[in-house]
Amino acid sequence: MARGLIGTIELMVAVVLAARVTLLGVDNLARGQTVIGAVFLGLAVALLVIEWVAPSPTDIPGAIAGRARSALPGGKPPDSDED
Repeated sequence: MARGLIGTIELMVAVVLAARVTLLGVDNLARGQTVIGAVFLGLAVALLVIEWVAPSPTDIPGAIAGRARSALPGGKPPDSDED
């Protein structure tokens, strides 16, 4: 999936936030608070996974239009190569 300039900036913001949460989790692990540290590390991973996988608000109308087109009689699914 190619990211544009805005998508790249959004990903970098998520990476910076996840890095801070990761450091907090590592600090808690070093202090012996393993449960809290593991929770913060899980939150950091979840933040990055959600940013990478979740569709952006601009992708949703295109997906809806593609499903509506394939639902119409005679409509082809967007992935179809038959012309």
